[in-house]
Amino acid sequence: MKIVKILSAGTLAVLTMAASLSAKDFSGAELYTNKEFTYGKFEARMKMAAALGTVSSMFLYQNGSEQASAERWVEVDIEVLGKSPNSFQSNIITGRAGAQKTSEKHHTVNPAADQGFHTYGIEWTPNYVRWTVDGNEVRKTEKGVNDPSNQVANLIGTQGLRFNIWSSESVEWVGQFDESKLPLFQFINWVKVYKYTPGQGENGSDFTLDWTDNFDTFDSGRWSKGNWTFDGNRVDLTPNNIYTRDGMLILALTRKGQESFNGQVPVDNEPSPQSSSSSVTPPSSSSVTPPSSSSIELPPLSSSSTDAILQVRKPQLQGKETRTFNAKGERVNNVRANDSRNRYRVNFKI
Repeated sequence: MKIVKILSAGTLAVLTMAASLSAKDFSGAELYTNKEFTYGKFEARMKMAAALGTVSSMFLYQNGSEQASAERWVEVDIEVLGKSPNSFQSNIITGRAGAQKTSEKHHTVNPAADQGFHTYGIEWTPNYVRWTVDGNEVRKTEKGVNDPSNQVANLIGTQGLRFNIWSSESVEWVGQFDESKLPLFQFINWVKVYKYTPGQGENGSDFTLDWTDNFDTFDSGRWSKGNWTFDGNRVDLTPNNIYTRDGMLILALTRKGQESFNGQVPVDNEPSPQSSSSSVTPPSSSSVTPPSSSSIELPPLSSSSTDAILQVRKPQLQGKETRTFNAKGERVNNVRANDSRNRYRVNFKI
């Protein structure tokens, strides 16, 4: 996920923060798996949110990548930028905090991402990363083929699956925020996670279905809800903006104090797959017109808009005490505060 410019590399893996009540006027949401995965296939049937200034996403992320002590950054993105709902941005982020490498590309979506449901997919293997929409490949980055920065080889370790909706302060990246469009909602009908099993999957494929979640209820053993914010984000990410309704998982972007959903859940014409934890269930065919597989060529970025691709993210807890936490959200003591200019993205549970 993208964010404001990196000004410097940090020096510590832990943060000391004054947990003061946030002054932000808006609330967003982030959902993440409790488990991280080494390789696999990840699919979600979604109707994304879109308005100027917003980001609606699905992404893989290695927790702790942003810390200065981390050996590497590991992240793979699908992001719908509010200024361009007829496309989504794919990206790989690797390197170290403060010196990340990115490889953004944009892909058409028809109907627009906020006008209909699509099945978005990411495949991550030792040799390639592949993005699909409604079963159609829109991008494939292969090690040693079309990956000059060796990003696929540098996706080392594990990644968790995440979804979020928020508002970036980077106008160059997402456009000028239009708060008159609030509330906004990202709807997730189902999620499937596949294990990487080379040649042993269905019909000889490299992936075997691990589990499916249809969101008839919220499974706290599988998912957690984010409770943080970061610099460059005009919203607080709160558990109060994540809920299930009528077999749909809903992420909301609202004004502060209006965290709720009183609307009508949209109908997805594609039947939901059977929930499972281990059995293979072939995905249903899409009822939506497939998007073009070609990437959209965007004009060259200016230096200011390039800086806007990477943003400083410093989590700010809500509360009244001064506490110290490590990357796992565990309370620790006797550490110095890190440079507030660095980007951080840490889960906190108090």
